[in-house]
Amino acid sequence: MSTRIILERLPADPAGKIGYQTEKLKRHRVYIFPTVQGWVYGMMLIVMLLGAINYNNSMAYMLCFLLTSLALVCMFHTYRNLIGLIISSSKPKSVFTGQQALFPIQIDNRLGLEKFSIHMEQRAVSKKWFRKKEDIEKISIGINSGQHATSYYPVQSLERGILTCKRLKISSDFPLGLFIAWSYFQPEYNCLVYPEPKGQKQLPLHTLIEDDADFGSQSGTDDFSGFRKYKPGDPVHSIAWKAFAKEQGLLVKQFSGKGSQTLILGWESVLHINDIESRLSQLCYWILLAEQTSLHYGLEIPGVSIEPGHGAHHKELCLEALARYGNQ
Repeated sequence: MSTRIILERLPADPAGKIGYQTEKLKRHRVYIFPTVQGWVYGMMLIVMLLGAINYNNSMAYMLCFLLTSLALVCMFHTYRNLIGLIISSSKPKSVFTGQQALFPIQIDNRLGLEKFSIHMEQRAVSKKWFRKKEDIEKISIGINSGQHATSYYPVQSLERGILTCKRLKISSDFPLGLFIAWSYFQPEYNCLVYPEPKGQKQLPLHTLIEDDADFGSQSGTDDFSGFRKYKPGDPVHSIAWKAFAKEQGLLVKQFSGKGSQTLILGWESVLHINDIESRLSQLCYWILLAEQTSLHYGLEIPGVSIEPGHGAHHKELCLEALARYGNQ
């Protein structure tokens, strides 16, 4: 037996708690079908009914009808366990190749009763009988009435670029496992996968450029020359924490001597590497190292030129350019 249920698109939540893409499980697109245990249970009821008819035993009739009513009540509760859920998705954090991407899935039960044993798994594109079932990640959650929960569906990243989460199957076999009710949800957000950071650990020193024009005004490595106000993106280790403890504000230490150094990470620096992905991995490693050592760095690869800078936003901009290389 199957019942169709609809996924109704809802407007965005004004409080911003639900997320961008929001869908509510309603009655015209939830499917319900007996499980293997349910089919066995049904066959048992048929055998009991035949036995009751053959022997004309009233107690056997009563037991058969009692177990049948139990199955009907179970079917109703399985179906109701999905109805009323509001499901939404949000943007996942970027990862490096080989890491596990976590796709946030928000489940809001503010309009329904308490839900139990809600399962989420990626729906296979095609299924063939008598073929060994693939290992698919499956997570289970429960949520009280009037609450909102966020679950993270893991997807392994195997290559650089854009990682898409396949359509998710939202299902439940609560309470007795005789029936399974399910519906589908497609997350609209993709995950950006950076190249794997690996390669030579030493920065390409021949591309370091002394910036004499700003001598003494940026972070160097020699003599201490004073403080300046903190700017977003300044490295944490350069903050004057003692001055902050004296309630002098958030200040950054400055050193004079060498001035600042600008590192240009270009395609010419990795021409000795034959494989394109290995080149991108090397540049990725150098970007992380340059950011860690507080260098001003820029990126020049075919089709992309990023001016020198530093900070979290600049780092993400460079890594995104590497991740999207060849896929713009």
